[in-house]
Amino acid sequence: MSRRAIAAVLARDDLSGGERLVALSLASFADRENRAWPGAPTASARAGLRRSRYQQAREQLIRRGLVEVEERVTGRGRASTVRLAFADTGPWWDGAVNAELAEAVLGYSRASGPARLLLATMAALADEAGVVRDLSTEQLCAAAGVTDRSYRRGRQALLVSGELVLVSGTGGRGNTNVWTVADPRQLADAASARLARRVPPPAGARPLVAAAAGSDGKRGQDRTVSGQKCPIRTGVSLVNGGQDRTLFELPAPETPAQTPAETPAPFARAGREPQNPGTNEDPPNPPAGGSLPDPILVEQTYVTDSGRKRQRVVRIDLAELRRGLVLPTAEDNAVWELIRAQLVGAVSESVFAVWFEPLELIAVDRAGALVIGAPDQTVSWLQKRFGRLIARCAEHVGRDLRLADEPERLALRTNEKRRAAAARRA
Repeated sequence: MSRRAIAAVLARDDLSGGERLVALSLASFADRENRAWPGAPTASARAGLRRSRYQQAREQLIRRGLVEVEERVTGRGRASTVRLAFADTGPWWDGAVNAELAEAVLGYSRASGPARLLLATMAALADEAGVVRDLSTEQLCAAAGVTDRSYRRGRQALLVSGELVLVSGTGGRGNTNVWTVADPRQLADAASARLARRVPPPAGARPLVAAAAGSDGKRGQDRTVSGQKCPIRTGVSLVNGGQDRTLFELPAPETPAQTPAETPAPFARAGREPQNPGTNEDPPNPPAGGSLPDPILVEQTYVTDSGRKRQRVVRIDLAELRRGLVLPTAEDNAVWELIRAQLVGAVSESVFAVWFEPLELIAVDRAGALVIGAPDQTVSWLQKRFGRLIARCAEHVGRDLRLADEPERLALRTNEKRRAAAARRA
């Protein structure tokens, strides 16, 4: 276990969840020179990932230059030698690292996903007694590389499983919680003592086959049905009573009316029937997609004079937002392609395909900055994890760039709906 490698993982902010778990797993095998030669089955188990997912994340670290393969070998029972380059270059976490508890968590914890990543991070930041204190939620999220929502979901799962214990939770501005990371080896011993394990049968025994014990000297294994109940002949049995008639008499068929009723029934449908009074015209349809209102209400986060974050509802005029945005020109699209080329060289192919491929240039604001549209599910993650990288790539081409906020995306989306509806009417 390399404390220097673990400190480097805690300080990096450019790793995905899978890459961070693989980096922690490799750090648990590393020596003082930050070299490791783990087997894929054991390393993937410590990362809490499937073997294919572990190998994919490890190859991403290799392509990015964070991990170097010094000796690649193949074959059953053999492992390649890798060097953790990220542990040599830094940055590193400024504080003590509990490598023993982190290794125990990676080796014995049953948590998975963000919960496993959060537990391993808190174990590395704990003191010798396994206590985590004087760390805010933002610091824990940054060290674990998770969002606030993933942090709360993983924390709840760990509290339920007993692998994380809340010692003190005072709450409030400037206050931090006190946590205790339980040793998973003790939890595993306690769980194994509670669970009944199947005892292997002795040699020569057949546990799945048991002899049926008879009662009163009677034996019934040689036959199933007595001779009195067996039919003497095969085929269709004799007709018994009740098969030649139904259970009840069918009513006589009604005679249909010779002429239709003069007036329709009160519950008859109005429409195109000739006997129904009403109109034959179709009712008017509402516009496709519903109404398209311009003023909307958006929940906005703001900071009060005392420094507290609060939520408030703000009325936003989408028409006013659209007047401040113009469609990109051919020159703007060419600049955006240059920025995309910078992003391709800055990250791996898989990261670009997942996070940057869906981005598109949707407008240009009054200040001349490029407004980039991102999927609603990933815009906050992109802003937090890759905001500085996107801004740096835009600076290389001499152009300002920003991600569109929710009102701007809604304004442009509503404008597209209006244009589509006008095209259909034309």
